[in-house]
Amino acid sequence: MGKRYLVLISLLILVAAGCIKLTPTPEQPAAAPAIVTFSVAPTEIKAGGSSTLIWNVTGATSVTIDQGIGNVAVAGSQALSPTKTTAYTLTATNSAGTTDQSVTLTVSGVSIATPPHLLKPVIPPLVSVETTVLDLVEAAPLAKWDDFVMGVVLPFPGTDTDNRGFVMYKYNVKMEDGNSYARVLETHPQWVDEGSITGWYGPLNIPAGSKFVAKAGFLEGAQGTDGVEFRLGFREASTLKDTLLINVPAKYDGKLNDIEVPLDAIAGKTGQLQLIVVAAGTSNKDWATWTEARIVK
Repeated sequence: MGKRYLVLISLLILVAAGCIKLTPTPEQPAAAPAIVTFSVAPTEIKAGGSSTLIWNVTGATSVTIDQGIGNVAVAGSQALSPTKTTAYTLTATNSAGTTDQSVTLTVSGVSIATPPHLLKPVIPPLVSVETTVLDLVEAAPLAKWDDFVMGVVLPFPGTDTDNRGFVMYKYNVKMEDGNSYARVLETHPQWVDEGSITGWYGPLNIPAGSKFVAKAGFLEGAQGTDGVEFRLGFREASTLKDTLLINVPAKYDGKLNDIEVPLDAIAGKTGQLQLIVVAAGTSNKDWATWTEARIVK
């Protein structure tokens, strides 16, 4: 009787065990979100003026910005017109934690109202409704810069006497088109034949419908250059595969190169954008400069 009782209990345990379904524990992120860029441009405006808030976040399940902006996508931009100096804080969250970062937009001066009878009709300009996802000139200090081939890491800002190549902002300068620019990004390749320089941005997730728009050329006085190639590349995070998205040969010819390329080939992928300049021959006077370089949607 005792043995049969034990056998019956054992069978009941086996049957019960077969009815239990184990639910796998969902995989948790390894780290809190990373804020790739969070900036405002320009950083100072006069009362009544406007500025643009730009951000790009990876690894977040929710992103919020205070001052009434609220929940936002992981990458985007927002026009700002505060009446006083204002600090904006971005908060990115996932199940591993929270990351936040703040920027300040300074407002100076007093806005003086114009009497209605002096107002002139305003004809709205024909402007694009594109939104800047990432301004590569603005975010240049956050990128990693190297010569790509030898892996020599370059500082930001560099100095224009560094024969390893250099990257730096130049202010109030003339370009080869004869126009003056308040700020540009000079990216001089390594001082060797076919030398190069690369800025690595990210990791980023490239939204569908994005494209790269840029203007690039040479600083005034670079007649001694034998040309460069302006390139945009992408290294996918999961495969480490490099994709060359555009290659624009440039000479010192008195005009800037207008660059525009759809990013359909990398839409939805996560990886690093590569802003690249390669010397076409020698690196003599390769004062290669970007007046604009943006990812827009």
